[in-house]
Amino acid sequence: MADVTRTAEVDPIPLTDLAELGTASGRAVSIFLPTARAGAEVRENPIRAKSLIKDAETRLKAHGVAQEESDEILGPLVALLEDDAYWQRLSDGLALFASKGFWRAYRLSTDVAEAVHVSDRFAVRPIVPAAVGDGEFLVLAGSQNKVRLLEGTASTIRELDLGSIPSSIDDMAGDIQPPSHQQQRFSGAAGAGPGANRAGGGMVHSHGTGAEVGDVQREKFLRQIAKGLQEALRPNDRRPVVLAAVTEHLPQFRGYLNYEHLVDEVAAGNPDALSPAELHERAWAVVRPAMQRQSDAVAERFGDAIGAGRALAGGGSDILHAAREGRVDTLLLTRRRCTAEHGPDDLDTAVGQVLATSGSVVVVDSLPKDVAEGAILRF
Repeated sequence: MADVTRTAEVDPIPLTDLAELGTASGRAVSIFLPTARAGAEVRENPIRAKSLIKDAETRLKAHGVAQEESDEILGPLVALLEDDAYWQRLSDGLALFASKGFWRAYRLSTDVAEAVHVSDRFAVRPIVPAAVGDGEFLVLAGSQNKVRLLEGTASTIRELDLGSIPSSIDDMAGDIQPPSHQQQRFSGAAGAGPGANRAGGGMVHSHGTGAEVGDVQREKFLRQIAKGLQEALRPNDRRPVVLAAVTEHLPQFRGYLNYEHLVDEVAAGNPDALSPAELHERAWAVVRPAMQRQSDAVAERFGDAIGAGRALAGGGSDILHAAREGRVDTLLLTRRRCTAEHGPDDLDTAVGQVLATSGSVVVVDSLPKDVAEGAILRF
């Protein structure tokens, strides 16, 4: 069963942050460590982080950085060690970045290897999968009585704030009451009389044209859910979205949602009584094949671009050069190039440059010719 994590335990990584980290220059410290969520090991999290920060201080000194500058660089990370509440609300990994006048800390839902890097640039590749939503998906679980939005990975799921998504049909914006001459009631009761018509997960009881009003309300409900979800998606979002609802709602919902990554198959059934872990089990069975198809499609597009002479297959320096010229449309990284063990190089800077020039960065299992990284060019 999937773990259910609190929203506060995982920090979103905006692509603007990734671009800023990737294009930064000057003495830079990158620290990664796996963290414990619960149990006695939680007390070890800040202790291990303190040790790694001390390691970074030693490395800065070896690079000729004066003690005063080192203290300025690492000061925010040292101060973070004193925030007891923060260290009680971690997930599976932590990424810390610090340079003069700049620092970032990201709690990750994925494990990372312990590593410290001191360089003239940040090691951004280990957080690229989290920033671009690799391996993540959204579950929209909805009936007329209850709507939930959840974010999942292969092993975890957490409930998100709904934002402008209505939490139920009664929570819709605007006037949802039927005209005064009609009597309409939504309920989950079975065995309604001959004047009852099905609408979503409940019943619409009405006189005369009440069934039509029920359809109108349901359409408005789905439209508002779709609009709210659209607003909740990140810029350049590629995370698959699974609809956990009755199957017949999918075509109508797809018509209202302008998002190409809505999965073609629903996690069918009434989601109201399902726990987050049960929703994860059903949604993962649907989304895993969809993720693989998405990864295969990107790799195929890269292969076609190679054949047409519009791609670079491998070579971080060549990709960085093209990125600085604004020629990279899509930077493709295999997962083996996004680990924390390797120090920062031209590919980390290329990530920032591609995003800074409105390109995309995607993570895939593998690429043609077994290359570890590649770029699809604009020209």
